[in-house]
Amino acid sequence: MIRVTKEEICRLLPQFNLIRDAQLKDTALSMWQEACGRSDWESLEAIPFGPGYDPVRAGFLHHVALGTQYSYVVAMAYNELEPVPVNVDYVVAGALLHDVSKIVEYSSEGGRTAWGTHVSHAVYGVVLCEKYGLPIEITHIVASHTAKLGMPNKSPEAIIVAKADGIAAGCVHLFEDK
Repeated sequence: MIRVTKEEICRLLPQFNLIRDAQLKDTALSMWQEACGRSDWESLEAIPFGPGYDPVRAGFLHHVALGTQYSYVVAMAYNELEPVPVNVDYVVAGALLHDVSKIVEYSSEGGRTAWGTHVSHAVYGVVLCEKYGLPIEITHIVASHTAKLGMPNKSPEAIIVAKADGIAAGCVHLFEDK
């Protein structure tokens, strides 16, 4: 189990400070704390991008930070160029939460936990979004970021996060040791 304060999470992922809505930021941080409490990891820094990856060269936190930063930059550019703006807070929160399920899906002993073996990727994140009462638009971002759930992206915010995640994941695959 990872015991971590909201302040520590913000230190590890300063992208949380891009969320302007204080309540949304606090809720997203609470969701991360709950996932940490259900994990068998000792620290967030020890979690790899995926089973079999080196957490130093291809870490989970780096992936989330990179995908969130990409999402934020694209959302800001989108709002400069498009007549109908995206909700930047939803984009950032969705990006920070898109892989929160990996905290409980991956085992510190290697491979996947029972949750990660028997339940599709991102489902735990969707469950947390519902439990914490996040707007459906953010839940949709989490649900549609992965093809594993078969949910197409139905908003510009979801498209931005899914594409940013793909870029960040593609860069991580450069470090595969397989």
